[in-house]
Amino acid sequence: MIDINLLKECLNKKVSFPERIQNLSKISIERYDVDLMKLEITYYFHSGESYTERMTIENIPALAINFDKVKVIEAIRANQQGKIDYQMFLREIIAAGTVSYTVYLDGKKVIYVGRKGESHTENFHF
Repeated sequence: MIDINLLKECLNKKVSFPERIQNLSKISIERYDVDLMKLEITYYFHSGESYTERMTIENIPALAINFDKVKVIEAIRANQQGKIDYQMFLREIIAAGTVSYTVYLDGKKVIYVGRKGESHTENFHF
């Protein structure tokens, strides 16, 4: 049984990406998908259950037709270095043509995907 309150508590904390991954792992989440076209995040639990919620992106830009891997990587690095917040990160990857990304907690990677199936895989080591 999914404890939605525990999930929401985990998500409402303003923490770094590594801390967020650690917190989500503690509540048995194995991966989550961020759909930047439908503006939804779906969390998948080890139990096979899932939970979807709407997301809000302020001043959302037009989704680029072409996937610009260089700009996606620049946005990732800027976010990792604390130069931009999560909302700005989302705006930048949308403007770079990202339609979705999936975070694999156990696999320690994030895969960013464009409209035509182009992708960038970002591994994390924590």
